[in-house]
Amino acid sequence: MEHLMGQLQTGPEGPQGLPLGNHRLFATADLDEARARVAQVYCDHRLEVMGRGPLAARHNRLDGQDLSINVLTYGAKTQIAPGPLEQFYLFQFPLHGHASVNTGARGYEIGGGSGGVLNPDDEVSMIWSEHCVQLMLQIDRRALEQAARAEFGLPHRAALRFDGPKALTDGEGRSFLGLLQFVISETQRGAALLGRGSALGRQLERTLLVGLLQSQVRPTEADAPSPRPGHAPRMVRRAEEFMRENLGAALMIEDIASAAGTSVRSLQAAFRARHGCGPMTVLRDMRLERAWEELSNPGADTRVTDVATGLGFFHLGRFSEHYRRKFGCSPVETLRSALRA
Repeated sequence: MEHLMGQLQTGPEGPQGLPLGNHRLFATADLDEARARVAQVYCDHRLEVMGRGPLAARHNRLDGQDLSINVLTYGAKTQIAPGPLEQFYLFQFPLHGHASVNTGARGYEIGGGSGGVLNPDDEVSMIWSEHCVQLMLQIDRRALEQAARAEFGLPHRAALRFDGPKALTDGEGRSFLGLLQFVISETQRGAALLGRGSALGRQLERTLLVGLLQSQVRPTEADAPSPRPGHAPRMVRRAEEFMRENLGAALMIEDIASAAGTSVRSLQAAFRARHGCGPMTVLRDMRLERAWEELSNPGADTRVTDVATGLGFFHLGRFSEHYRRKFGCSPVETLRSALRA
């Protein structure tokens, strides 16, 4: 994150060269325009300039599917009162300056290496210091709550809440900011890492959500419920049925856990107890067995490459290695033997 802070060349008029400069949403010195443009992507709010500093609002924004990365400054010292955000969580981390946050129940400061997350149902008001520059992650409420349920076993009827500021200068917080910095830096070089329909973007978004949860709520292994007696086999059966029905799909472990109706950690524990390995290893073995079936009963145009890629094996060398280890011969040998029969 020091790299992003280093982009903010501070002069008499405050920080210049905001990150995500190639994704500018707007720049204006008009208070009403700034309020309206921010409201279009966040929510309606009250915005007032405090003190004598001139307003110089700039907002850069990178949109993904369930989240957006934002860099926003108003230049002047400002008071912002959005009330409840309702549909989204908002992570805030000042790259320059600081902010005072009041949620009705409590007040706190962020800046100097600390950040915080605004909850959707809190009555929020804030004061940003002069020349404050905020790095913000706007996250769809349902997406973050689903990630908390899948990864950390948050009960379905329980509310996901964040409590005050957290230092992000080391450990999981530093790792989370490092991932954000990577996405921003690559985007500034022209890479399209986030976006609808992108498998890489989907995975990056999921990793950002999990990273935020780990850096803020710090769940532990004890937070993941142990499978109830008699529950694990049903959980495993549901997961295995889902995997068999989707052998050619680009499945992630979160997809399997969701289909099984459990968290990732509980699913992993149940699979290790039953199979001695994780669900992704079982999925790989299922795909290898399906590959053997297709290569052992080939059509006139059956090719090893088509069978492998159709089952999610895009690295043919690794596919052959796993296949030989499991069946004692190569995929090509299986196909040739079947064609000669």
